[in-house]
Amino acid sequence: MAMLAMAIPILPGKKEKWQKEIIENFTVTNKAEADSLREEAGVHERTFLQETPNGDFVILTFEGDDPAAGWAHIMQNMPPEMSAVVAEIHGFDMDAPPPPLPTLVYDSKA
Repeated sequence: MAMLAMAIPILPGKKEKWQKEIIENFTVTNKAEADSLREEAGVHERTFLQETPNGDFVILTFEGDDPAAGWAHIMQNMPPEMSAVVAEIHGFDMDAPPPPLPTLVYDSKA
């Protein structure tokens, strides 16, 4: 099983919107749909909030046979209204090519 982890900044002043519009959506309002999309993508997602003095970040982990493909599947199948919220909170241009995925630089078991 492979893993992909990434840190995504939350734009200043957008943490409460992130908690309400995204986390509440994934964990309460549309949990079954969110879970189903991840299962369809072949990944187990974990989402963390990292609060720092220099800004807040979402840390995502995806585990599965091909987590990069799973991430792409999730992004491609995101409802348009959720894409707009993600763009506002994280500053992503959802019409632009995605940024490069993280590169593993250290593994204590390898």
